[in-house]
Amino acid sequence: MFPAAYDEFWGQLRARLGERAGTKAMIEVLLLHRRFPAEVVVAAVVQALAVGSVNRATVELLCRGTGAEAVPACLLEVGELARYDRALPDLSGYDALLGCGCGTGA
Repeated sequence: MFPAAYDEFWGQLRARLGERAGTKAMIEVLLLHRRFPAEVVVAAVVQALAVGSVNRATVELLCRGTGAEAVPACLLEVGELARYDRALPDLSGYDALLGCGCGTGA
C-alpha cells in the first residue's frame, strides 16, 4: 500500500527535480525500506514534508534517529548542492603501501 504521504512527497520531488530525477529520488527513498521498518520510513517522510525538506537525505537522517523527536526540526534544504554529493574514495591501495615497508627509509 502506497501511503498518501508518499504520493505528496513524490509529487514535490517531481515538481522540483523533473519527472525522471524526481522518480529516481523517490525510488531511493523507497529503498530505505530495506534498512528500516516501514513505519519508521513513513514517519520520516511525513516529518520531512512537515519541515519542508523534501529529499532522500532528510528522510534517511530522520530514519536514523531514535524517533522523530531526536532530529532537529530545522533541517536545511540542500537543493542544488546535492549534485556535489560524492561517494567516499577507496583507500585500500594506500593501506597496501603502508604494509609493504615502502618509504620507511629501511
